[in-house]
Parts: sequence; C-alpha cells; structure tokens
Amino acid sequence: MLTVRDLTVSSGSATEPVDIVAGVSFGVAKGEILGLVGESGCGKSMTSLAIMGLLPQPGPRVRAGRVELDGRDVTQLQPWQRVEAGHGRMAMIFQEPMTSLNPVRRIGDQIVEAVRVHDDVSAAAARARELLELVRMPDPEMQLAAYPHQLSGGQRQRVMIAIALACRPQVLIADEPTTALDVTIQVQILGLLRELCGRLEMAILFITHDMGVIAQLADRVAVMYAGRIVETAAVDAVFGSPRHHYTRGLMDCMPSRNAGARRLPTVSGQPPAPGTIRAGCVFAPRCGAAREQCHVMTLSRVEVSRGHEVLCAFPLNGGEPA
Repeated sequence: MLTVRDLTVSSGSATEPVDIVAGVSFGVAKGEILGLVGESGCGKSMTSLAIMGLLPQPGPRVRAGRVELDGRDVTQLQPWQRVEAGHGRMAMIFQEPMTSLNPVRRIGDQIVEAVRVHDDVSAAAARARELLELVRMPDPEMQLAAYPHQLSGGQRQRVMIAIALACRPQVLIADEPTTALDVTIQVQILGLLRELCGRLEMAILFITHDMGVIAQLADRVAVMYAGRIVETAAVDAVFGSPRHHYTRGLMDCMPSRNAGARRLPTVSGQPPAPGTIRAGCVFAPRCGAAREQCHVMTLSRVEVSRGHEVLCAFPLNGGEPA
C-alpha cells in the first residue's frame, strides 16, 4: 500500500546538502502496522512529514527517492495536488492534539472541514458524527459542539483520529500519538488503532521511541538511527533475537518486571548530528562491539534471515557477534 524507496531528506544548499534522512526504504501492506522506532532526533518525524508532503518551507526538502502510494509516486506533489489527483487517501495523526486542533473552533466544525475536502458537502455533518462514533467518543452529539479545551487528552486524541479518518485513508501515519497520555488512555488508543486497522484495512505507520508500545501494537518493526533504517523484521524476530547492536541496546534499556530491581544499562554517547557523518557505520562510535573496519567500510543492508534485514557488517547472532 505504501512503499518508500531510498528516501533522502536534506537541508542546506543544493551543492552542499546535509542529509537528515538518508536512503530510507520500507513498505507497509494493507491491514498491517509497521512500527518506526528510534531515539529522539533520529529522523522519524522528518520521514513522516516527507511522506505526507508536509516538510516546512523553506527548509528541508526531498533530495532523492520515491514515496509510492498504491504504486504511484507522490513525492513531487503538494498535499492539495494529491487530493485533486485522487492520491489524497493518506492521513496523519500528529504528536500533540492540543496544538493540532484549533482552540477557537468547535470540534464539529473542524471535523466537517476535513470531510468537505474529500467528500460530499451535503453529508459532512452526518459524517462527522459517524466518525466520532467510529472512534468511540462518548456522547458524540455533545462533543461536536465542544471546544478542544473542554475535552480530556484522550478525547482530543480520538478527535484527531476521527479527522484523520475523514478522507477514508488507505495509509494512516501516527506520529507518537500516545506520548502525552497516561497509561490507561494509551492502552485504549492503541487498541482503537489496532481495531480500526483491521476493520478499515488500512496500512498504519506508527512512529514512537517506546519499544513497549511497538511490542503491543506493531506487526513489523523498522529501527531507525541517525536517519537510516538499521534493522527491519517482524516484531517477534526483533524482540526474540535482535541482530543489530543498536536494537540490542534499545532492548536492554527497557525495564522488566521479571528482572527484579536492577540498574538499567544505557547506550553510551550521543547520536551524530546531521552533516557530521563521514564514513563507515553510523553507530560505530557508540558500539561496544565495533571493529576497526566498521569505521571505514561502506555498508549495505543484508538479509540475515527471511524478512529480517540489518545494516551491520558484524550482526549479532543469539546475543553474540556473528
């Protein structure tokens, strides 16, 4: 449904570009949830904005690669051009609903506005109510007349999901939609997304830094570091036997109720800033298993097992370097 091929997002001049996202490739099928996970600043949100055509202007730009929606490249189209061309069936849920919703407009008006862009204007009001019912908003009629500040965080997030569903998307991008919510509401939102994915047969790209959320929600995982995908596999494969040293580090940082009281390990150092990466493996300066050649050799993604790809010359194998 959604295929990203060698996507590169750069800032700076055309002659001296600084790559923020470098050669990212992945795909999401109908009815599948792909989790895109990594540290803050690794390029997850920039990737999602590039896919949606929402990169801030002037600013970063798509320098290379393709974004194919149902087989058609939409990289060079603006959002309004995608809608006019019939490629508008892609939507996004942003991180913080309070800053995404207009504080001086009623909830119903904001949903109706989204419906009118893609659907029959005469049915917009009825469609808005249907969308709130779809996301299980209590008392939809009352909430249509409410303002964002009158709703709880979970209710505002449901409104954002309803607005995203207004165009009947084939692809839904969720950029850390549960970050500002408490654990109870987070579980409800994740369950709602899983249910909608199956019922509406959408492809969902779920962006987060929380490996626990990925384990709970996603079918497959793409691990991102310094603007690159370093490991891609099914959820069970990543959690059962991670092959990249960075993924292993993320897993070790997760608290576990079965492990008892312990000091959590950390991945030492900081991710490299865009423009400072020269040669070799981008994770080598922070990798405890790095070898001399890791700092100079050119890497390409390799398939270590069926459907399990890793960007590493010396991947882990059962916890030990191969």
